[in-house]
Amino acid sequence: MVLKGRLKLIYDMIPPCDILSDIGTDHALIPAFALLSGRCKRAIASDIKSGPLERAERTRKKYMLMNSMELRVGSGLEPIREQEADVIVMAGMGGALITELIYESMDIAQKASCILIQPMTNKELIRPFLWENGFEIIDECLACEGSRIYLVISTKYTGKRKENWNRIQEVIGDVLLNKKDPLLKDWVKEHIRKQKKAVSGLKRAKTTYNAEKINMEERLLKELMLLFNSLGG
Repeated sequence: MVLKGRLKLIYDMIPPCDILSDIGTDHALIPAFALLSGRCKRAIASDIKSGPLERAERTRKKYMLMNSMELRVGSGLEPIREQEADVIVMAGMGGALITELIYESMDIAQKASCILIQPMTNKELIRPFLWENGFEIIDECLACEGSRIYLVISTKYTGKRKENWNRIQEVIGDVLLNKKDPLLKDWVKEHIRKQKKAVSGLKRAKTTYNAEKINMEERLLKELMLLFNSLGG
């Protein structure tokens, strides 16, 4: 088995653990690889739908992991018991759904030693949600797969809430900025492209109530462009 791109990045960020829970699993490749490599001792692959679990079952049988990987049906973190909250992976879902699922099972999330989050959309929702709910962002990394750049956030509940932040911190991320991730420049460039599109859409709407919104989004665009230039863009 070979993992590439975003899946390889997620695996690389998994710390050695007793139990790895893959929430919203598909083919269960991450837990299977983690078991085969000895990164975890036991794995739980869960999904709300039967289709992904059927694919996970094929992976489990192919790599003879029947005794070490358990498949469970359920929404979000609900299938995970408190004593099983070790390392949790939530990948391949939208940012809004991820925050909703964590909020619905906050007691489980707070007990996890590490939660790895890989949002496909609405990435800017993740950091404020974590900060407001007492989660510390431990690490962030980027991976390129095809024409897309993927973000993975490692977080843990500490109970300490972050009080103040700016939109650059929300959108780009302090950790990525501080560590100068190799893909940081491309990450900022992608956000500039999206921000230009957002500003243009607001201006085309031609409504009287969104002038403040336009100004706010234009300020973010300007800040992103300044950041890009500072990176040698």
